[in-house]
Amino acid sequence: MDDKELKLQYRKSMDHNYLVAELPDEDYQDYRLEMILENNVPGLLRASKRMNEGREQIYYEISSMQPLSRIFDHKEIKRSDAAAMLRGIIDVFKSIREYMLSEGALVLAPEYLFVDPENLKPCLLFIPWDCASMQERLLALTEYLMEHIDQNDAAAAMWTYRLYKAVKNENCVLGDLEKMLTEQPVSADSVEICSDDRIINRETSVMPRIREQTDIFINEEEEEDNERKQGLFTRIFGRSKDPQKKTEKKTAKKDREKDTVKVLNSRKPAREEHEDDQDIGIPDFSAAFSDMEPVNDSDGDYGKTVFIGQTDAPVENLLVEKSKGKQYRISNFPYTIGKVKNCVDLPINDSSVSRIHARIFMQNGHAYIQDCHSTNGTFINGVQLEAEEQVMLEKEDEIGIGRVRFSYM
Repeated sequence: MDDKELKLQYRKSMDHNYLVAELPDEDYQDYRLEMILENNVPGLLRASKRMNEGREQIYYEISSMQPLSRIFDHKEIKRSDAAAMLRGIIDVFKSIREYMLSEGALVLAPEYLFVDPENLKPCLLFIPWDCASMQERLLALTEYLMEHIDQNDAAAAMWTYRLYKAVKNENCVLGDLEKMLTEQPVSADSVEICSDDRIINRETSVMPRIREQTDIFINEEEEEDNERKQGLFTRIFGRSKDPQKKTEKKTAKKDREKDTVKVLNSRKPAREEHEDDQDIGIPDFSAAFSDMEPVNDSDGDYGKTVFIGQTDAPVENLLVEKSKGKQYRISNFPYTIGKVKNCVDLPINDSSVSRIHARIFMQNGHAYIQDCHSTNGTFINGVQLEAEEQVMLEKEDEIGIGRVRFSYM
């Protein structure tokens, strides 16, 4: 499907949610489409063909599933979560080969990569007429992982970068990725990123040790260039350098220079100390500025500027549970509501509530609510939301999450 845009839309029935795809042509026929329609292929969304307004469409079952982008829209991905999800994707790659299906038709874009919200097990969308290379699909996914990996875990960030580099290699095979998913975490301090983006493990490679033994002959310009090369990872993931380590490195460098002067006598002799340091004085310019008035900082507040982003919710945003009168402050946006504690901001212990049921988010200064493919639906003042419908909230609106009712205050 090179010249046609992929058309996808959401539909909701009584108790099911679907992702609906338009066929590229009315008379479209393909064995791969028939294969996913006739078989329950492990790891793929269940597909069925239906007539709608005189056109055949493919309905993919997504009830109780969530797109990856929604799960991590306001939290970072941990390495264990990323590894579990990628293992599931590799298992799907293997399973579809038994049905003569190609990996290039699997959609791995985060907004259409559906996973179980509790264990991140993927259930992938297979579009036979929208094919690309496996490498192209995986590259887009690993780029997303690099952007959303936990920035406080340096080893996880490095692992994700190495994963991206492995996928970028045109000779990469699934076995390479499986090996990386099972290997022990490597400390970010034990690896070095070269100018050509190669990654060297300092603990196992001899090259860094050779450089350490010969770096007394590296001039200052070359050393700064090496620091810039090694800073590639820092620029990608936003890690700041440790000032203490930097100071220690400079001190060690000076010590090496002194040793080189003594042993090799190959550098410029050290400057002789002046007998009288007072002869080298700094001119006193205080008289030239004696008539200037001092600046008084007490007239204004020049403290640290605080950024007010969309994650800061106004204090009056509350959900009041009608049956219990309990109040829940919406402390951040997006604000998710559901049944599973570790997946949502407001967990509700009720069998009618889905694991991730609905989300409240800010857009153009207004709060909106959206159903998240729930089984029993989300209601505003008694009216059920359509699939992926976004409704602006007004004060005192009644919100129905399954059987549970809230007032938005």
